[in-house]
Amino acid sequence: MIEGYNIAGQSKTRTRVENDYYATPETATRELLNNFSFLNCETILEPACGEGHICKTIQEWDSENKFKITATDLIERGFGEGNVDFLTEKFDNYDLVITNPPFKYAKEFVEKGLEVANKYVVMFAKLQLLEGIGRKDLFENHPPKYVYVFRNRVAPLRNGSSVDENGKKWSSTMCFAWFVWEVGFKGEPTIRWLQTNSKKGR
Repeated sequence: MIEGYNIAGQSKTRTRVENDYYATPETATRELLNNFSFLNCETILEPACGEGHICKTIQEWDSENKFKITATDLIERGFGEGNVDFLTEKFDNYDLVITNPPFKYAKEFVEKGLEVANKYVVMFAKLQLLEGIGRKDLFENHPPKYVYVFRNRVAPLRNGSSVDENGKKWSSTMCFAWFVWEVGFKGEPTIRWLQTNSKKGR
């Protein structure tokens, strides 16, 4: 066991971040954009946008300004529209729903995303999402089309910050992946691999 971490890779010396705010590193989103084409999408919903980490990366990558992005979050963090509960709010349809959901509600986010999305639902989550009896029906009835697994470890940004209280970049022992659902897909998932340019996956 690595000192300071339990077997699931969660720090034993830190408490959980309030509201599970672990933002997505820019490099992780950019790797997805470089390897999976969203070019047939025009409207995008990011329903747990935080401070806009995913949205800003998509906007920077979208040099032709093709995408129209709507950003919401349960918490008001100064980006997008706050105080919007994705799981209970009624949404219009979007071509793509993409987010990094609170892990304990990942299943519910996928299910709601499949109601809202016309084409794709894309979630950044721990590889552990594939486990669990409680998610058995989800994966049997709505299998993802692709699972993009990171070869190197990607460290989510605690409270949206790229560094800890000592100015050091975060590290992680957990495995992360992008899960891609295509609306209506019923086949076997394809596993693909991604690797960020950073030596430590940030």
